[in-house]
Amino acid sequence: MKAAASSFVARLISVLLPVLGATVGLWFLFAATQAPSTSETAESDLFERTNLLRIAIEVPEEGMQILRRSQPSRNLQVKPQAKAAVKEGGRVYENVAVQLKGFSSFNPIDGLPGLTLNFAKFATNQQFHGLSKISLNNSVQDRTLLHEKLSREMFAAAGVPVPRSDYAVVTLNGRELGLYVMVEGYDTDFLKRHFKRSDGNLYDGGVLQDIDRPLEFSSGKNPTNHSALEKLVAATREQDPTKRFQLLEAALEMDRFLSMVAMETILCHSDSYSMNRNNYRVYHDPSSDKIVFMPHGMDRVLGEHRSGPDLSIVPPMLGMAARAALHTPEGRRRYMERAGFLFTNLFHAGKLCARLHEVQARVARDLKGSDQPIEHGFDRVRRHISSRAVENLCGRISARAADLKEQMERFSDFATVLPSPLFNSDGVASLGDWKPRSAAGRAKVLCETKVEDGRQILHLQSPAGPLITSLRNQVMLPVGRYALVGLIRVASSSGVRPVVSASVLRYSAGRFGAEPRDLNPNQIQYEFQVPGVRAPEEIEFICDIRDSSGEVRFDASSLRLIRLSR
Repeated sequence: MKAAASSFVARLISVLLPVLGATVGLWFLFAATQAPSTSETAESDLFERTNLLRIAIEVPEEGMQILRRSQPSRNLQVKPQAKAAVKEGGRVYENVAVQLKGFSSFNPIDGLPGLTLNFAKFATNQQFHGLSKISLNNSVQDRTLLHEKLSREMFAAAGVPVPRSDYAVVTLNGRELGLYVMVEGYDTDFLKRHFKRSDGNLYDGGVLQDIDRPLEFSSGKNPTNHSALEKLVAATREQDPTKRFQLLEAALEMDRFLSMVAMETILCHSDSYSMNRNNYRVYHDPSSDKIVFMPHGMDRVLGEHRSGPDLSIVPPMLGMAARAALHTPEGRRRYMERAGFLFTNLFHAGKLCARLHEVQARVARDLKGSDQPIEHGFDRVRRHISSRAVENLCGRISARAADLKEQMERFSDFATVLPSPLFNSDGVASLGDWKPRSAAGRAKVLCETKVEDGRQILHLQSPAGPLITSLRNQVMLPVGRYALVGLIRVASSSGVRPVVSASVLRYSAGRFGAEPRDLNPNQIQYEFQVPGVRAPEEIEFICDIRDSSGEVRFDASSLRLIRLSR
C-alpha cells in the first residue's frame, strides 16, 4: 500500500506544474466570504456581498399572457419574451427582457418559474450591478438549494470558466416566489472576465445534443462561421488514437477540458456534457483558436441524478469530445492525473461542509419571518436553506470522498485504456480479469488467483465479518452484438450457497446504470448490442457476492463473452 501511495504521489508531482494554475482558485472555496476591497468592480460585489438581494419583478398583464405561452424548450426554439420592470435596492430597471427557462425544471409563469432577465436586450447598455444578464433558478430539482453554489465554486477553483451564483428573494407582480438561486449569465460580460477576447463564437449546447448537431449561436462576430467546431468534430472521428489526441489538442483547450470533465466526475454531475451531452456551453477563443467547454445546470449532483456517490472515476462518457479524448492512451493518462490532482487538492469533505454551513448561516441571518415553506400551486415556496439539507449534502460529500479515495488507490487500473477481449475462431472470449471492489467504509476483500484443472479460481476472503463484495470486469467492445453466458460457480467455505447476483453496467449509448439479470439458479445469458454510433463502448460486468462465512471461491472461467455478429 505504501508503494502504491508513493507511486500515486509521484504521478501527482509529475502533473503538478501543468495544472498549478488551478490552485489559484483554491481561495474561492475557503475564503469566498471575505469582504471585497474598494477597488473591486460592481460585478464582484454582486456575488461577494454579505446581504441577499431583493428582486421585485413587475410584468404587465399583456406580458403575462405572452409568458403563459411558454413551454419547456429544447434546441433552437424561440422563447417568448416580455418586457418587465425590475426593482432592487431602491433602483428601477425598465424594459428588462424576461423569459422562462428550463426543460426538466420548467415551471409556468403562474407557478414557480425559472427566469432569465436580460437588462440590455431592449435598453442598450443597461446593466444590473455590472451584468447585462442573470438567471433566477427555481431549483425545483435541488431541494437543498446548495448544489449550484457548491459546484460552481468547485469548478472555479479548478480553473474552469463558470458563471458565479448566489441567492435572491424574488417576487413577481407582488406574489412571493421565495428564495431563488441567482446565476450570472453566459454573455460577453462573462467572456471578458475569462478570456483576452470576447468576440469569439459562443454556443449554447441545448438539451441532450452533441457538438455535431446545430448548436444555438449566442454571441460572436462570425455567426455563420463554425469552422472551429467542425475542426473539433473531425478530430473526434480520427481512428488512430495517437493522431486523434494530437488533432484534439490542436482544436481544443485540453487542460481546461480535462479539468472540466474531471470535476464533473468528482461531483457526480451525470447530467453534464461528458456524461449526458447536456448542460454545457462552448466558446471559440480567438486568442488561441481553440474551443473551450464550460459547465452549466448543476442542480443535480453528488448522487442525485442517475448515479450514486460511488460513480467510477472514469465515468460513462456520452459526449463525443470526452469519449474521443479518454479513449486514447495519452488522454486517459492525463485525465486521471488531473482527476487525482483536483481530488487531492480540492475535494476535502470537512472544508466543503464548513463552507456549506457558512452559506446557510449567511442566508439565515438575512432572512426574516417564518422558516416554514408555504404551499403555492403544485410546488412549495422556500424561504430558507434548511439545516437538514446541509447535513444531507454533507453526508453525500463524505460518501463521495471516501469512495474516490478508495478508487485513487487503484490509480493504475483506471489510467490505461480498457483492452478489447480476444475472441477465438468461434467468437468466444474468456473473462479472466475479475477484480473485487468493496463499498467505501467496508473492509477490503483479499483476493488470490489460482489455476486449478485449467480453471481460473479467485479465492476471496474478508478479514473481518461477512464477505460483501462486487467482482468487476471491464472491457472495450467494438460494434457488434454480444452475449454474456455461463454458469456462475461460487463456493462458500461454510457449505451454504452464497447469495449472488449479476448485472451488466453500460457505460455509453444512453445506458448509464446497471441492468441486472436473474440467475437460474446461477446461470446467466444476457445479450446486448454495441451500436456503431457509440462504438467502441466501455462495458463493465458485475457479480455481487454476499456470504456469511467470509470466504468464497469464484470460478472466473465459468463466464464467457460470445460475439454473435459484427
